[in-house]
Amino acid sequence: MKENEISGHPYPVPVEENRRLEEMNSALEKPDQRRPDRNMPCLPRNEQIRLVVLSLALLALLVGFLLDFITGAILPLFGTMVVVFLGYRRFDVWLDRPN
Repeated sequence: MKENEISGHPYPVPVEENRRLEEMNSALEKPDQRRPDRNMPCLPRNEQIRLVVLSLALLALLVGFLLDFITGAILPLFGTMVVVFLGYRRFDVWLDRPN
């Protein structure tokens, strides 16, 4: 009989440690009540749209810089900066508008 107990548990586990392990296991099984918003996406939809538009604006500015570098004319870069700035401002106001 003792051989079966020894083969199942090669090292004796103290009772206190066994209780702590059970408490830790039960704590791991419970869902976290402090952060109920974990199932929500990281960013709201409007913020995701803003990030995409800002990325496209950055890409347009990079194209403007390339055109400035290749042609030597400042007009493409200036035009891109003005269009991107004013376009984003209008788009931002449109996204903030209540439905």
